[in-house]
Amino acid sequence: MSIFFLIFISFAASWLTFFSGFGLGTILTPVFFLFFNDLQLAVTATAIVHFLNNVFKFLLMRRKIDWTIVLPFGMAAIPAAFLGAFLLTSYEDFILFTYSFDSKLYHVYMMNFIFGIILVGFSLIELIPVWSLAFSKRSLVLGGVISGFFGGISGHQGALRTAFLIRYNLEKQVFIATGIVIAVIIDIVRTTVYFAAYDFSSIAVNWILILCSLSAALAGAVSGKLLLNKMNMKTLTVLISIAMLVFGLTLSTGLLNK
Repeated sequence: MSIFFLIFISFAASWLTFFSGFGLGTILTPVFFLFFNDLQLAVTATAIVHFLNNVFKFLLMRRKIDWTIVLPFGMAAIPAAFLGAFLLTSYEDFILFTYSFDSKLYHVYMMNFIFGIILVGFSLIELIPVWSLAFSKRSLVLGGVISGFFGGISGHQGALRTAFLIRYNLEKQVFIATGIVIAVIIDIVRTTVYFAAYDFSSIAVNWILILCSLSAALAGAVSGKLLLNKMNMKTLTVLISIAMLVFGLTLSTGLLNK
């Protein structure tokens, strides 16, 4: 696969994430998976890009953060993110079940299955309006726990974080800035766990891909900041949701692990 495809996707995903509050991890993880054919390595590489990109966005938007929301949400997310990341690093190679189809044998790994189901669920939430999530204004701690756990286990924290924060009717820049700093907190926890449990040499060997992805993501963040008040994200969000659905189904059914 061409590195230019990775650069384009990283830029576009980062640009989209700036407005929607989620999407970078959702898009980059399957792309890195296609390069590495290793889910844990793909999630770890995505976490690096996601974390550094969020730090950069934090610097761009730091004056708009609502700390009264960040503190309870972020503190609750820390232990949950640790647990999710621990499960990913501990049970990645556990085969949940095996089946045969069209004379071929398919293995379904537990973490791939969970990861795929998460993607399918998030995509259906976005595609089916009546399933859209909305939570009580008093559920910040619950939001932190759920978002942190799924952020740790798969990197997909943004959709749930958005579902909780949307109830606060924050001004757009405040909403984006507050979501960014919560994402940074979760990314710090999960990236630390990934590096403690994973062979760093595998990341180092692929540093050029990660660097290219990061550079493109930073450029996408700058572009997003400049166009913050001019974008309608409905169509792009639908396309991302369809991609999530397809990848989630193929991953959870073992079609990528013949």
